[in-house]
Amino acid sequence: MRVIFLCFPLFVAMSLQAQLPGEYGKNNDVFEEIESVDKEGGIITIDQSARMKDLVLTHINMNKRSAGVEGFRIQLFSGVGSKARQEALDVKAQVLSEFPDAEIYVEYSAPFWRVRVGSFRHKHETLSLLNKLKKEFPACYVVKVNDIPLNALP
Repeated sequence: MRVIFLCFPLFVAMSLQAQLPGEYGKNNDVFEEIESVDKEGGIITIDQSARMKDLVLTHINMNKRSAGVEGFRIQLFSGVGSKARQEALDVKAQVLSEFPDAEIYVEYSAPFWRVRVGSFRHKHETLSLLNKLKKEFPACYVVKVNDIPLNALP
């Protein structure tokens, strides 16, 4: 019993220590991090209004909360109904047979089943793949997507 009372506080202390950030990033304030003295003794001073600092910190916090970035994908299929799911999976199989390296996304957003291909940051990047896909899927078109993960972009 005595061992439990001795080990429990040690376990709690180690758990709390593990939650602390590493050496870099220990500050949530990027300005304090930049203005701190570095290893060589250099000092950076930022002279700006408090409003500007608030805007930058707000922007940083908003970016931390977002799941991804705005970008573009090519939509091949959108359907509603009891057979729409199977049709979407058939389109996916057809695309995979023609373009085995393509990134294919089958999405369900009630009541629509959608098949989209690729992840692009800018619309002009979709054009070469769009032209290739138009031969097999003449009705395909580019759509804007708000939550493309950064690791999905080329």
